[in-house]
Amino acid sequence: MFRKLISNIAFSPALVGQLGFYAKRLRKEETTRRIGLIFTVLALVVQSFAVFSPPESANASSPSNFIYGGVTSLQDYLNHYDANTNNIRDLYNTLGITRQEMAAAKLQYLNSKRDGLISWGLTSHFSYAQGERTYTIKTSSGAMRTYYNRPLTLWNSAPSGSNYYIYVGYSAKLGWFGLMKVCGNLVTKTVPPPPQCPAGTVGTYPNCTPPPKMCTIPGKTTITADDARCKYEPVARCERLSVTPLANNLYQLDGKAYVDHGATIAKYTYVIKRNGIVVETHPASSTSDTNQYVFDSKGVEGDYTIELVVQTSLGEMRGDDCTKTFHIAAPEKCPQNPSLLKSDPECQPCPGDATLWIKDQKCKASLVETKTAQNTTQGKDATSVVAKPSDRVVYSLNIENKGLAPTSVSIREELSDVLEYSSVIDNGSGTLSNKVLTWPTITLKPGEKQTRMFTVQVFNTIPAMGEGVSDKTSYDCKITNTFGNSVDISVDCPVQKKIIEQTVSQLPHTGPAENMLFAGSILAVVSYFYARSRQMKKEVRLIRRELNSGTI
Repeated sequence: MFRKLISNIAFSPALVGQLGFYAKRLRKEETTRRIGLIFTVLALVVQSFAVFSPPESANASSPSNFIYGGVTSLQDYLNHYDANTNNIRDLYNTLGITRQEMAAAKLQYLNSKRDGLISWGLTSHFSYAQGERTYTIKTSSGAMRTYYNRPLTLWNSAPSGSNYYIYVGYSAKLGWFGLMKVCGNLVTKTVPPPPQCPAGTVGTYPNCTPPPKMCTIPGKTTITADDARCKYEPVARCERLSVTPLANNLYQLDGKAYVDHGATIAKYTYVIKRNGIVVETHPASSTSDTNQYVFDSKGVEGDYTIELVVQTSLGEMRGDDCTKTFHIAAPEKCPQNPSLLKSDPECQPCPGDATLWIKDQKCKASLVETKTAQNTTQGKDATSVVAKPSDRVVYSLNIENKGLAPTSVSIREELSDVLEYSSVIDNGSGTLSNKVLTWPTITLKPGEKQTRMFTVQVFNTIPAMGEGVSDKTSYDCKITNTFGNSVDISVDCPVQKKIIEQTVSQLPHTGPAENMLFAGSILAVVSYFYARSRQMKKEVRLIRRELNSGTI
């Protein structure tokens, strides 16, 4: 149309009227194109928010996560390490993973089943039989903290396992390790042994202390520096003699002398008398402040007197504390362990079987934990029916000592998954704190069984919260609870939750590049038509000006 008017206007001046009409149409078209361009730009701005600030799941984190909500980069993880979030720096120091080894980790996409990974977390979620284990460390504040490790495949029941983005590194002490991006949890391929006291300390972990300071006495061994014997002039004395009965009519004689500030020991002599007659004299050259000798009485009855004489640089040293008397009778054997005397403190029967020795390998406790759940609203086993809104479920925790020795045990119930769809209405005399229900420590005798019960009620309105990102068992329309064995109760989730999760899993996953490319294409098309309208409007204005000036 535009080309026809321009090519014929020189031959037919009457077309000027149509040119004016076309100019008005172009102004309206330009206005329409401008409005379209403005709305396209606004839509592109809104789209950029969705691209650069993508939506996050309302259930993207779990109480078991090392780092709440996961991390966005390795540097983000190192920042949490420096801040000692949830004592992860204390844990890695105990395991032997250094910051330099973490900084060298590379992001990989791994499969939980194919790569045989072990996941660590802050809370317990599975049973011992399923493979969950504990690992306790001493934190930098002096407190104790327990972490839990278990096969990563337990978090997803898919036969092929689940895939995760993991920063993979190598530790000179621990070996292969990984840092999960979605939750910050540690993953390993092996479980390290329990921590030991560091070099330069003594004791048993976590009670590690520096060794005592010592002082050296001329001509003698070292003793603690705060000992009064590190001072004053030379001194020597026979300090003590102890007699310890052993098996087979043997007696261990432990002699101890005290010398200080240059005094020395040359010899120990044990003089053994039976019924007032010397039966044995045992001299022993030694420079140590202690000496031992095993005396064989051969089971001969009588009243024995043993005197220790210590030859020192200050002369012979004797004393009342270095003379012992005792009577030997025909030894009576321990009924449960003939290698012991009946008077031996360790000669005790096993509480569950009087014919066994208390330290026999068979004399030990053996705890068996079981759990059941009853839907009292529907009057059926809770695992066989689907829990409806407001249903009440009674859990029974049974713990039985099937061993032969008593033991102390604390009953502890993790309820983080249970409380997603229900609330505790009767704690059964337990204490609920931080989603954990506990009862006071009890002592179970051999064969004794005790039961603890508590009741939960399903919410009147079952939440439609989406399934967890880092914890696939969170809000999965199932209440999972473990005490010895796991109890799974299906929940009647809203229909919209099931439809949405099924639909979302089937939708194509377009990334930010595809979204921005599509929006940019739309903007380019709208901009083209707007620029074309402005150009044609300008051309019409120039032609009309030339017509008015008579140049056409």
